[in-house]
Amino acid sequence: MLMQLRNKKGILIITIFISILLIGCAENKTLVKKKARAREDLGLSYIRQGNLKAGLENLIEAAKLDPQNVNIQHELALTYKRLGIYGEALVHFKKALALKPDFSEAQNNLGTLYLLLGKWDQAISHFEKALSNITYRTPDFAYNGLGLAYRHKREYQKAIDSHRQALELSPSYAICYTNLGLAYEAINRWEIAVDTHKKAISLDPEDPAAHLSLGRLYPKLNRNTEASEELRQTIEIDPEGPFTEEAKKLLKKVK
Repeated sequence: MLMQLRNKKGILIITIFISILLIGCAENKTLVKKKARAREDLGLSYIRQGNLKAGLENLIEAAKLDPQNVNIQHELALTYKRLGIYGEALVHFKKALALKPDFSEAQNNLGTLYLLLGKWDQAISHFEKALSNITYRTPDFAYNGLGLAYRHKREYQKAIDSHRQALELSPSYAICYTNLGLAYEAINRWEIAVDTHKKAISLDPEDPAAHLSLGRLYPKLNRNTEASEELRQTIEIDPEGPFTEEAKKLLKKVK
């Protein structure tokens, strides 16, 4: 009888000890996740301020603390992508999707990365995966991405159809009109392309890419005066940007 009581007391003590350990572990995990969240928030704050490297450093520390956090992996991928470190971006997009395969935003963003890498079929695959999720809130982005990939594959009607689907969902999607215009240009439907580029400009008058696209197209229709005006606007809007050099070269040709 005495032995049974001692055994019961021993089991009770062990049970209490294990419970204390489990509570301690749970508290430690909660504390670690809080530290990870603080690092994540700090990293995102730096990124919003334009300090990508400081943001990246904090996101890396956040991922060390909470490696199974899908949002941190996705944010890391986006930051590496913005920094042009595409290999690391690819790694973290894949980690995010391994943790959450139906993460449509990550599928779409991985698709855009494959566009930058010139891997059109992989891009199409991930845009389609994003669109397969009926809860995806911005399918217009994925349709626009599909259009870009199909245009690079020279499947121009598919490109046009994809951009139109994006615009049905988001009629004020200015850059999509520019992309649609380029797809029409590729099949020599220049007058429709002009109207489409004009629509892009009406929605976003300060987009130098839209003005440059129209300035590049007008000479094909012998409308050099209008071409000159669009090219000058490109330079005025974006004097130090990537579109100015091409605009200046074209402007010399149409004068």
